[in-house]
Amino acid sequence: MHTLCEIAGKGGRLLLNLSPRGDGTLPPEQVERLETVGDWLGRNGDAVLGSEPALEPWQFYGPTTRRGDITYLHVLMRPYDSVTVRGVPIKRVKSVTALATGQPLSFTTRCAILDQMLNADPMGELTIEVPEGAIDPMATVIAVEIAPAG
Repeated sequence: MHTLCEIAGKGGRLLLNLSPRGDGTLPPEQVERLETVGDWLGRNGDAVLGSEPALEPWQFYGPTTRRGDITYLHVLMRPYDSVTVRGVPIKRVKSVTALATGQPLSFTTRCAILDQMLNADPMGELTIEVPEGAIDPMATVIAVEIAPAG
């Protein structure tokens, strides 16, 4: 799953290599892995299928993808209670959810005081609380919806 997320975050596509037996059937361990990938994609496919790379590496520690106004954070490293995204327009964050479940996630924002006072659309940090119930054992994906500028 991590390889799939990493490749999607770089704009690539993952080609899986299968090795059918002489009678054309797949070994049970390959079927099991394909089912696992399929189940995960059923919950998180929007973050991978038809997506494009999103944030720069300095903005988030992990792969990110985008579809329209939604940026997907692929949270691969554990343990974590919260994750932080940098360099986002904090006043335009509309919602933050766990993609697999649709569960809304609590978040806070912050930026420099002068930037907040002098800039109508300040860039800053978004810190997202990730409760245990939102964690996917394979790879957690967080959907951050940001309203368009203007």
